[in-house]
Amino acid sequence: MMPLPNGIWPILSTPFTDTDRVDLDGLASLVDFYKEAGVSGLLALGQASEVLALHDDERFLVAEHVATLCKGELPLVVVGNFGRTLAEQASSLSRVAALGADAAVVGLSLLPSAERMDEQLLELAEQVDGIPLGIYELPEPEHRLLSPEQVARVARSGRFYFMKDTCRQAEPFIAKLKAAQGTKLKLFQANLRVLPESMAAGSHGFCGWMPMVAPELCAQLIHTGTPPEIKRLAYEKLMAFQTVMVAQGFPASAKYLLMKRGVKIHAHSRVASARPFSSEGAAILDRTIETEDPFALIPTPDS
Repeated sequence: MMPLPNGIWPILSTPFTDTDRVDLDGLASLVDFYKEAGVSGLLALGQASEVLALHDDERFLVAEHVATLCKGELPLVVVGNFGRTLAEQASSLSRVAALGADAAVVGLSLLPSAERMDEQLLELAEQVDGIPLGIYELPEPEHRLLSPEQVARVARSGRFYFMKDTCRQAEPFIAKLKAAQGTKLKLFQANLRVLPESMAAGSHGFCGWMPMVAPELCAQLIHTGTPPEIKRLAYEKLMAFQTVMVAQGFPASAKYLLMKRGVKIHAHSRVASARPFSSEGAAILDRTIETEDPFALIPTPDS
């Protein structure tokens, strides 16, 4: 497998129709949007994709449809370890890979046990011999994190190419980066708050919530050629808008923002724990966009 590209990796929303079915046309519109935005790749069936609110047949439907849409144009990694046992999860990962994902991703919170996760990862790698794999510290239903020592052991196997880290702290993330040095494993920061420190330490990119709605501004933030003052302004702008977006019923709020950007989806979400997205939330987001466009790049001195 060729190395996955560094950069901006949005989490792909799962759009639904007004009858609560997976919206395949909406998925196509989403993928077209990200292609035009020039993102580095996509993560499907993540937490923000509402993966835990989908049935297995819907998960595989999304994986197949998105793989077809991305094939040859946009790298795609897909969470795929569904099932109660490692054998069932290996079969599920194999199915996701066969549908066309560039890497089948193991969600740590879906593993049969929270103990010895590195051993379970290596066992899955043996059972799906030859399939490129990834790792995702999926925060739900239980937030499980790998230690730097576990990252080093898994990375040395040569079977893992992608890791979405959600420890939400710079120091342990940087320790994991160092643990994976010299291997095929690339680590992507999920948390905007610690993104500047993470990128300075060598993070391979950003795979979080704001790339879903503002991939261009996120790319400006992490690009090595962006002047420091412009990076600071982009970071402050993204942090401020993320606070508003999350407060208004994420991930429905993210879908609404994508609608405002021309993506043909509905704002409907199945996430029960999120505050229902309402007309009031839409109005707040509209006012925020009118006050300071969160999607516009920060002008550079020579622009």
